[in-house]
Amino acid sequence: MLYSLAKGLFKIILILLYKINIEGEENIPQENGIVVCSNHYHWLDPIVVACFLNRKVHFMAKKELFNNKFFGGLLKKVHAFPVNRGAADITAIKTALRIVKSQKVLGIFPEGTRVKTGEIGNVEPGIAMIAIKGQVQVLPIGISGDYKFTRKLYINIGQPISLEKYYNKKINVEELGVISYSIMSEVRKLIRN
Repeated sequence: MLYSLAKGLFKIILILLYKINIEGEENIPQENGIVVCSNHYHWLDPIVVACFLNRKVHFMAKKELFNNKFFGGLLKKVHAFPVNRGAADITAIKTALRIVKSQKVLGIFPEGTRVKTGEIGNVEPGIAMIAIKGQVQVLPIGISGDYKFTRKLYINIGQPISLEKYYNKKINVEELGVISYSIMSEVRKLIRN
């Protein structure tokens, strides 16, 4: 209920503030679990992804955002859950897998923090691991624009990425890192320069 209300309100605000340009909406799978993977350079990015995807997104968010009881409670009500960045957070991984195996949408920013340059930041291997263990596709999204009033904001949704060739195979952390980096490379291709 709160998710739908917040999504509707923020979508109206975003449309009033910016000239929204969306491409690739037809690429969004309407069934099965998926992992949505986007670049992250502005604090509004998760709201933009949630508002303009026609499916409910469950975001993995840094645990520090949950330190404030009120704000943390609000985040949980809109289906976000905490992750301890820079560590192997087993609880967050189990939650993420439960989401995708329940045919829902998981939202992740694989670089783990905001990256303002055009370069790919430090990509966490978790995105590949979750998609492979959950046996779901990854939906890459590139967001670009400067978030200045009345300026264009581009949301470019790419083709879903299948990692099926890795299912049921033993893959080490280094290999997962390489796969995750390749996913982030696809995201970067969707960003307008």
